[in-house]
Amino acid sequence: MSDDLSLRCTIISGETAPDDYVVIWDGLHIGRIFKTEAVGGGATWSWSCALPNVPQPSQHRGHAGSLTAAKDAFRGAWDDLQQQVSYDQLKEARAIDEDRSRPWHRR
Repeated sequence: MSDDLSLRCTIISGETAPDDYVVIWDGLHIGRIFKTEAVGGGATWSWSCALPNVPQPSQHRGHAGSLTAAKDAFRGAWDDLQQQVSYDQLKEARAIDEDRSRPWHRR
């Protein structure tokens, strides 16, 4: 299995969202990184690393001042999560991710 993470534009209701990315590892959606407006009008980047069948601890999500910082924080969270999940949990996450009958996959 690959150690590479890639970003793909998030698609919401058939439209791509600017500065909004799904994070992919070995073909599996494992999280999201997106730009938000912070209090006071400044921009911040939110990130979240998770598998659909595994509880998400608070250290696997957060905010960063730049896309690069968000990617770095995400990588650390993903490395941590990978050490905690089993082969069976990854297999179940893939089955959930590939199930196109779920409401968010409908167009």
